[in-house]
Amino acid sequence: MIDQTMLVAHILFYVLVCATIFLPIRWSVVAYLLLAQLDLTGVASYAAESFGIENPVKIIIVPTILLYRLWPFDMDPTYAKLRQIWLLFSSYAAIAVLWSPYKLSALKMLGYFYAYSVLFLVFTAAWQKKWFTARALTFVVWLCLLFAVIQTYVLGNPYGSFVSHSRFIESESRFTGFIGAQSLAAFLLSMLVLLLFRERWSISVIAAGVACTIAMVLTGSRSVFLGFGWVLLVGAIVFSLRRGHKVTLHKVVTRIIFTGAAVLSIGTLVLTTLPENRLNQLFSTLVTRDASLEDVGTFIWRFALYQKTLTALAGRSLPALAVGSGTSSAANVSLEGGFTADENVDRNRALHDEFLRCLYEWGMPGLVLLVLFLAIAVMVCLRMIKQHDSIDAWAFLALAVPMLISLAVENFLADAASPGGVGYNLALTAMLASGPLRQEQGVTLSINSPRWTLLDNNNDAAWTRS
Repeated sequence: MIDQTMLVAHILFYVLVCATIFLPIRWSVVAYLLLAQLDLTGVASYAAESFGIENPVKIIIVPTILLYRLWPFDMDPTYAKLRQIWLLFSSYAAIAVLWSPYKLSALKMLGYFYAYSVLFLVFTAAWQKKWFTARALTFVVWLCLLFAVIQTYVLGNPYGSFVSHSRFIESESRFTGFIGAQSLAAFLLSMLVLLLFRERWSISVIAAGVACTIAMVLTGSRSVFLGFGWVLLVGAIVFSLRRGHKVTLHKVVTRIIFTGAAVLSIGTLVLTTLPENRLNQLFSTLVTRDASLEDVGTFIWRFALYQKTLTALAGRSLPALAVGSGTSSAANVSLEGGFTADENVDRNRALHDEFLRCLYEWGMPGLVLLVLFLAIAVMVCLRMIKQHDSIDAWAFLALAVPMLISLAVENFLADAASPGGVGYNLALTAMLASGPLRQEQGVTLSINSPRWTLLDNNNDAAWTRS
């Protein structure tokens, strides 16, 4: 069954590669969102010596072709500092390859940094040109869910079945496509926010949003579901403002109660109808008096891994803390602690906490640059909400907490050309593409103004509500 699954995945992969390269550019960018749903190493070994051709195609070659086809395009100078910090961060990771014990894995990591950087430019241009429409996004959602249904229920679900070589994790089965379930869940949450926050509600948009929510629950991602609670809270506030209501302490408390009730309702439904879902471990901990976080699947495993990492960092000298031990070297913690075996560890996905990883591999410069990048992105978001009431900024704010959770407990930096990283990248670029450069041209995307039409009077761009 695994051979059959991989055959289907390979066929889809090369069909979508051709579509991304040869379709008209506005559809090529959309096709890449589907290409990101395919990981041809998903049920294979993660040994450091393995280096399939498909990943470089998806991570480096195809994004480069897209950038070449789009070039040149305007880049807003207002956000130059954000881009510069990211380039400094990725440049330091490139320098740290020199003292990495795993050179090939470190080069792969540079590919992920490259993909994030290039796709940032591609997605920004696509948002500016309005290629990511509601129709395009809903099309992507339904195709992704079709992939997941075929892989999970027709092909035997090898991508959703996991048997760890460590003593901390048991086997499990999760709803997912030809990609890891965690990454798909983050992508579905991103698409849910982009559709329901940015687009005018229609039957197709609402149906896609409901489908995203159901599929996200079926993936069993606990970290993404916690972020989903924050999305519900921000959404309740935004839609209250859309109806002309003022934000008061009473209304915020009411929205928090509403969010809690919604999460508990979903939890009750999952407990009663999906007893095997991984979310039940989280829900049982919340409602059972004697339960503890140790009862939540991978918590004790992750906690032990984090403790091991902190112990290793505490034993370092100041120079070692200052420069780090090299790109991809954090896999040593997982290997030496017996959390993973050498034959199945992905050295860029071994630590499950990007903040600890930055400190371990790239020292204080890496951690400071990552935190600074996130802080500036959030400040830009809050400023756009305060000054322009930007719905794109509200959408990014809704995804900011899920993104931080992913950074804290997942392998976000290695997810550049996978659904999770692509989804968060889409949200960030949607916000920046609607920023000051567009506002200077007369664009104001407001939560009270869900749809605008461009009028061109003697080359003076103006926007009017329709």
